[in-house]
Amino acid sequence: MINTVIGKSARSRLGTKSILTVVLLISIISITLTTFFVTRQKGSLIEELQKRMFSLASNLAFNSQLSVLSRDINRLQMFLSGVKKESDIEDAFITDIDGLILAHNDTTMLGQKIEIPIIADSLLQKNWISTENRNIWRTVTLIEIERKPVDSDEGLLFSPPGKTNGTDRDLNPSVYHEKLGYAILDVSLESMNRSLATGTRHAITITLIIILIGAVVVVYLVRSIANPIHHLADATRAVAQGDLDQTVPIKRSDEIGVLADSFNHMIQQLKVSREKIETWNRELETKVAERTSELKEKHHELEIAHNELENAYEELKTLDKAKDDFLSLVSHELRTPLSSILLYSEMLLDGLANTEEDRNEFLSTIVDNCKRLTRLINDVLDLSKIEAGRMPFTLEKLNMKSLVIETLNSIRPALESHGINFDCKQVDDNIHLWADRDKIIQVLTNITSNAIRFTPQGGTISVSMTTNTQMGTIAVKDTGKGIKKEDISKVFDRFSQLESIDHHSKGTGLGMTISKSIIERLGGEIWIESEVGKGTTVFFALPRKKPRYKFNGEKEIINGT
Repeated sequence: MINTVIGKSARSRLGTKSILTVVLLISIISITLTTFFVTRQKGSLIEELQKRMFSLASNLAFNSQLSVLSRDINRLQMFLSGVKKESDIEDAFITDIDGLILAHNDTTMLGQKIEIPIIADSLLQKNWISTENRNIWRTVTLIEIERKPVDSDEGLLFSPPGKTNGTDRDLNPSVYHEKLGYAILDVSLESMNRSLATGTRHAITITLIIILIGAVVVVYLVRSIANPIHHLADATRAVAQGDLDQTVPIKRSDEIGVLADSFNHMIQQLKVSREKIETWNRELETKVAERTSELKEKHHELEIAHNELENAYEELKTLDKAKDDFLSLVSHELRTPLSSILLYSEMLLDGLANTEEDRNEFLSTIVDNCKRLTRLINDVLDLSKIEAGRMPFTLEKLNMKSLVIETLNSIRPALESHGINFDCKQVDDNIHLWADRDKIIQVLTNITSNAIRFTPQGGTISVSMTTNTQMGTIAVKDTGKGIKKEDISKVFDRFSQLESIDHHSKGTGLGMTISKSIIERLGGEIWIESEVGKGTTVFFALPRKKPRYKFNGEKEIINGT
């Protein structure tokens, strides 16, 4: 019983709301359209009135030009009398440029001065302004005359000397516009307001009729549609509460009848499907819970296995690299000089050195290989210290020309023995770079030593330097065999010696690797350019300002002086 009362109350409220909503919508639309057309009519009337008044004021201003210029008051009064005959003209008068009234319908106003509330600009000749009386609007039009010279070689007629009076004489010296005064019309809006009021009353009457007819039609339509919908709503509410025994007794051939039949059929299908869905839902929840638990366990196991594989892979790469470096060092570097030392030592012990010259040759070979082992061990230790960030650097401002000369003095015997020329004239003596003195000498020695081994007898090694605001670049160029393009990147690899160099040369294969590490630790850059048959140039750049360094979190070990 209570549900029935609530349903009837809800149906009543729904029908009333529907009717009120649609009627309100019709009313809003009608009122909006009425307001729009009334506003548009008002705007059109005002625009038409403005155009007519502007035209009338412009004609008055144009006709009054010569009369204002000659101060012909009678003729001006005659113009005003003609204008005053026009409808909607409340008052009309003409002033000079300073606001002094020259002609007025009321002759007692002649000679009085009024305030012109606009800027006298020839580009804005027409103005529409309000007055103290809201039904009276004023249009002010500038009266001006254009003066032109009689001949292009003559000056402007009647042109006041040295006075432009705000004209465009500077823009066009052949034309001069002189402002004479203002033509002022006071326009009454009463006639326009009466026409507007009449049109507004007609529009309101039509709007009320439309709203009344719309309300009657809406009431009929809402009742014919709302009642069947109320029945469907009641049945839907009962179904939502779990009662699937509901049916809708609506027999109609329109869309609402089709909806009612579909609803009844849906209820029958829901009864059959609900039992199946409940059974499937219970089974599905059980399977989902089981599979979710299995997936979580497998995912956790995969994450652990993945992390372990990554760690193992990184360790294997590190170990493999260390193994390769060690094997390369032992097999290609240490074994060769040790074999030579052992061989020549056994030959000396076996008495194979029959002469003093042979004995000295054997001993020299042993000493050279011992020195090579020493250089190799020192280079390996230096490279390890640099890469570990534990090699100390002392920064100072260096004269690169003096370092090049010092390097030249240390390698001069090798240059003379190979018959190679050395040129360092292109290194500026006034340029200083920030670096470690001993380390840069080591880099220059490594680079020039390589150049000597590559350069044939009679060749040339030249050193030059270029600078910019941030860096200075040293270039060591030789006229040797050159390096293949694909081999340039190998020069900086550890224990790398190109095929063009004898494997048993005095190099350790670490000189350029150490040089690259030193230059990069000093904040610079090193690279190589080469062409087979024409020679090789090694460049390295150093900063012109004192740099700051950090070694992968290690303690700062570079000191500046």
